[in-house]
Amino acid sequence: MAAGTDGRSEPSADSCLPAEETLLGAADLEAPLYVAWQITNECNLACLHCIEESGPGKAFKDELSKEETFRILEQLVKAEVPYLSFSGGEPMVHPHFWEMAEFVTASGAQLKIETNGHFITAESAARLKSLDVKAVQVSIDGATAATFDKMRVRGRFARALEALRHLRQAGVPIEVNYVPARFSIHEAGAVVDLAYAQGAYSFYTGKIMYTGTAVKAWSLLAPTGEQYARFFETLRAKTQEYEGRMRVYFHEMGLLEELRYRLVNPAALFIILPNGKVKLINALPFICGDLRRQPLAQVWKSFQRGWKDPRVAQFVDDLGRDPDITKTLHDWVEVGA
Repeated sequence: MAAGTDGRSEPSADSCLPAEETLLGAADLEAPLYVAWQITNECNLACLHCIEESGPGKAFKDELSKEETFRILEQLVKAEVPYLSFSGGEPMVHPHFWEMAEFVTASGAQLKIETNGHFITAESAARLKSLDVKAVQVSIDGATAATFDKMRVRGRFARALEALRHLRQAGVPIEVNYVPARFSIHEAGAVVDLAYAQGAYSFYTGKIMYTGTAVKAWSLLAPTGEQYARFFETLRAKTQEYEGRMRVYFHEMGLLEELRYRLVNPAALFIILPNGKVKLINALPFICGDLRRQPLAQVWKSFQRGWKDPRVAQFVDDLGRDPDITKTLHDWVEVGA
């Protein structure tokens, strides 16, 4: 599951981090290396696999004001956080998206936008290029309109491809994210090929997560063990095929294995929710602070303490016995105080 998304579930807690960002743990640093900010829960789509259960009319009632948003941004810049991403929901529907993006890039920090692509026009792609964003990651959850449109409800495959074309023509670095479903996993190789043909330099995928909206549609979405075996075999072959031309990243770990790893090796990242609360990681219900009312340094210390809270390890152990507890990810629990 990526740190931050356009309302999709992803395979790894930080699968979209640059490799160097995953090498240092939280204890080694004075501030996070990476901030994944879900700037709104509002989205123009209603995807079947959305970890955040975002969609039309789903903005949090207490999302940050403009003043609160920029107060947090100023703290992040002052702390010299080197890398941020904006996701959602759909980040480009946020009323202050462009001002936020301009603020971050002007500060010298690197910025990635994680989007469904439906608001990428030739003009907006050119604007993103002028801001020198590090990358724009577009979700392509199928190689055909039939599979893509089925997964990304209200979405249009043609619009997503058009977004990639605009970004490529503008010279914006492109990443593609793909979440497999039972009805689309056979297209994995074709999606990798599509990503390369559209100019992507990185491709990310892995197992779909049993959480958020996906829980309700799991019988439709969950690939079989045999499908996953073929899927990872295909990805290994594609990794070799595109070596030196496009990076193909995939995690074979499931959610439980990923969380067990993170208990021992917390990544140096923040997940900021639309209301300013900070999560340890998307795939856990634990909140370690609130940037609306607490300074960054205090929340960072709470983040470090939070990973050592026995309730976190207990939740991961319980998940091994009862996968259904992922239904409680939005029932937040405070840790690290």
